[in-house]
Amino acid sequence: MSEPGLPAGAREALQGPPSGYFIVVPDPQARDAGELEEFPRRLLRAWKLLLIAAVAGGLIALLLTLFMRPLYRAKALVAPANTQGLSGQGSGLRQLSGLAGLAGIDLGTGGGRREEALATLSSKSFAREFIQSANLLPVLYAERWDARAGQWRAGQQPPTLGEAVRLFSENVVTISDDPKTTFVTVTVDWYSPQIAAEWANGMVNLVNDKLRNDAVQNSQHSLEYLDKELAKTNVVEVREAIYHLIEQQVEDAMMASVQHDYAYRFLDPAVAPERKNSPKRSLLGAAGAAIGLLVGVIVVFARRGRPPRGERAAAGQ
Repeated sequence: MSEPGLPAGAREALQGPPSGYFIVVPDPQARDAGELEEFPRRLLRAWKLLLIAAVAGGLIALLLTLFMRPLYRAKALVAPANTQGLSGQGSGLRQLSGLAGLAGIDLGTGGGRREEALATLSSKSFAREFIQSANLLPVLYAERWDARAGQWRAGQQPPTLGEAVRLFSENVVTISDDPKTTFVTVTVDWYSPQIAAEWANGMVNLVNDKLRNDAVQNSQHSLEYLDKELAKTNVVEVREAIYHLIEQQVEDAMMASVQHDYAYRFLDPAVAPERKNSPKRSLLGAAGAAIGLLVGVIVVFARRGRPPRGERAAAGQ
C-alpha cells in the first residue's frame, strides 16, 4: 500500500534500506554507569600507587612533627571554699536588707561568692593581672626577648599587654566547671611542663589572694558606713540590728584574713606532666596517610580516560 501524497522517489526511499551517513550518539547514563563499575577495578590495578601515596603521606606528616615543639598540659582541680560562717546571721536581719545593701553586705547564703570567684578566674582582667604579676611577657614571647640583654630584640616589635592577654586566654589557659559538682578545672598548655604546672596553681593562688583582699576592703568600707548610720539613729531595734551587722562584718573580715583558700581549695594541685600532650605523632601520621591515600585516589580518577600502560604499549607497536 503506497503512501498517499508522497512523490515516487520518496516512496522508494522509505521502502528501501537506509542509506547515507549516520552519527551514533552513546547513552550518557550507560557510559557513566560503565565508568563507575570500572573505577573500583582501576583502583585495584593501581594498588601500588595508592600504597606509595599513603606511605609517603604518613612519612611526611611524621617528619613535620619533628619540627613541632612539644606542648605539655597541666591541670589543677579545685573546689569552691566553704562559705559557712560568712553572712551566717543574715536570716534574722531581713528587715534591714535595704540598709545592708547600701553597706555592701550580702545577707544571702554565700552562693554568690562561688559565681563571683568563677567569673573572676575566667575574666580577661584577671588574666591581665596574672600576666603582670608574674611578668610573663618575656616568657610568652620568648622569640622576641633577649634574655642576656634583658630587653626586646632589636628589630622585633615588643608585644602589647592586650596581645598577651588574648594569647594567654585563647591558647594557653582553659577554665571549665562542672555544674553538678561545682568543681573547677584550670588547664594550662605550655612548652615547659614545670611552667605549665606553676601557672595552673599560681592562678588559683592569685584569685584566692585577690578575692580575700577585696573582701577585707569591702568589710572595712561597710563598717565605716554602719558606724555613720549608727550615729544617726536612736531607735533601739535599729541600733541592735546595726550592731549585728557590724558583728557580722567583723567576723567576715577576720575569717577572710586568716582563710588562705578563700575562694578555692585544691583537690588535686597541678604537677609537671611527664608526657607531652601534642603533637600526637600516631594521630598525625594516620591523618597524613589518609590524605596521601586520598591524593592517590584522585590521581587514579584523573587518569581514568587513559588506557592501562600495557594497552598503550601494544597500541604503539
